[in-house]
Amino acid sequence: MNIQKIIKEETINYLREEDYFDTTLPDNVKELSNRYVGRGVVWYGDPHQMIVIHKDFVDGMFGNIYDHDKLQYVEDMIRHSDDYVEFECSYAWGRIYEFIDILEEQTAVAKDRFQIDYEGRQEAASIGDKELDNYIGNEELDDTDLLAWVSWDDIDLYRLLEKNKFFLVYGKTLEQLKEEVNQLRIKNREEFDVDLTAVDFDYLNEFIEIETNLNNAVDNKDGDIGDFRIQLRDAHHRVMGAIAAGENYICVNLEKNDIKRFKGHYTKVNTSGPVN
Repeated sequence: MNIQKIIKEETINYLREEDYFDTTLPDNVKELSNRYVGRGVVWYGDPHQMIVIHKDFVDGMFGNIYDHDKLQYVEDMIRHSDDYVEFECSYAWGRIYEFIDILEEQTAVAKDRFQIDYEGRQEAASIGDKELDNYIGNEELDDTDLLAWVSWDDIDLYRLLEKNKFFLVYGKTLEQLKEEVNQLRIKNREEFDVDLTAVDFDYLNEFIEIETNLNNAVDNKDGDIGDFRIQLRDAHHRVMGAIAAGENYICVNLEKNDIKRFKGHYTKVNTSGPVN
């Protein structure tokens, strides 16, 4: 017996001593389920709710606490099994990514909290442009890569623009912003007999250009805007362990209301019955 076979048998014996999961499901469960055959896992799920989705669009429930030994157990079980491992599907919610999701995740990146707030995620949702991601995530304009190099003279203009960050995305028009700037100029002339400087106008123009580019990216659904993602409600270890073992596609039972709500955004599994 060669060393590789000895190691494999020892690993299998070790896994059998654990009681986290079995490698097979009862026939009565499989007969009532649809199935999807993956790389090393056969998923069984509800015929009315079972969908298949790429691993990159799978999120764990935020705040879920993982047992790393259990995760490793699932990964090893799949990697070292001589046959497919059979899993029942996790339940999950669906969602379509919007600008607010990118804002929240990029803000977590800027505050160096992404790995804490979104444990299990490899990277934050993106607008498809690293400089715009940085602009979205940083609360203060002067902290953004796109505006840190641009000067301004009037602190009230700076505060006005900071208050209007994402103004086009949120539905305000350019004409409305310009009217607010014009009101600031009138106030400055009446109270202090001063006007905005050329430096201020350069800063304003840069701000408007960035906001226009950002709004275009949102309208065009660049990056992760418009992506369909799922968030697990249970069985995190099965799903994340399977992904760690090399599964590129996993299956979940999508919540019933979400099956109707997101029709057209997901791929349903229609193959029924146990694997022959």
